[in-house]
Amino acid sequence: MILVKKIKTVLISGSIAYDEIMDFPGEFADFFHPEKLHQINVSFVVNKLEKQLGGTATNIAYNLSRALNFLNNNTFIKIVSTLGKDGNVFLRFFKKNKIDVNNITKYNNLFTATGKVITDKKDNQIWGFYYGANEKVFDIDFKNIDKDRSLSILSATHKDPFLKTQSKFILNKLSYLYDPGMTLTWIANKDLLQGVMNAKYLIGNDYEIEMILKRIKKTVNQLTSYGLKVITTLGEEGVRFNGKNNIVNVKGFKIKKVVDPTGAGDAWRGGFVAGLISNLELLDCLKLGNVLASFSIESYGTVNHNPKKSEIGKRLKSL
Repeated sequence: MILVKKIKTVLISGSIAYDEIMDFPGEFADFFHPEKLHQINVSFVVNKLEKQLGGTATNIAYNLSRALNFLNNNTFIKIVSTLGKDGNVFLRFFKKNKIDVNNITKYNNLFTATGKVITDKKDNQIWGFYYGANEKVFDIDFKNIDKDRSLSILSATHKDPFLKTQSKFILNKLSYLYDPGMTLTWIANKDLLQGVMNAKYLIGNDYEIEMILKRIKKTVNQLTSYGLKVITTLGEEGVRFNGKNNIVNVKGFKIKKVVDPTGAGDAWRGGFVAGLISNLELLDCLKLGNVLASFSIESYGTVNHNPKKSEIGKRLKSL
């Protein structure tokens, strides 16, 4: 078993944002020329546009709720983040899915954060992101959080709230899963090192993990020797888990058609954490992450899949 004490609360810090998802029917590589990268002027005509609910905190919380429902686990899910004046639809969505909104601050003078992504036919993506209300630093009431019976997730959002929340997690000695992948364009090496070395779990895709290791000048073996668990998501190839004395690889669930890869990583995190706080064996936690990710990429948008318990169970058994 992975955890001994029953976790009562999962605290998720990250962005709440609209996703505007566009499909480009060609390949980006055909339009970027190596000798002209210093002078880019490219227009992509897309053949599909959708506006969806998203953001790292939204995606992780929703998938966590689906996986916990499958496991008959009623652990409290609490989001700490910010919304803009156009964010009431998120509040209704969270309440519908039994996600606590009492630590979400709404700013009526700003719009909700918005991410815009273009995906080509090879599933390569180009993102643009407007922070909006996510620029605001929020407060966390730790008085009502049992630190010994909580697990926190620190995922990407604006620099100011991300770094302040990171310092609060460390100061209050919270056990947290560190998910800094989308911060790597701006986070300083000293802050990245601090976040990694105080975490219980470090997660990212293979590119992100390699970049993190290079910047903090550590190896995976060094990190695991300190007790940190390193999780590397590998897309359709599945996931690799590095612990102090073990390495576990789990293949991804093969689906017939990828509709939209956006949010697959967040879905994986939700599934894995659900298994973790339900005291499943490590292998089953990793498999559950793969299963939730597989449902996510079969639907357009990041929170539009709603698999039945029987469907989750069937895929879980097949891995």
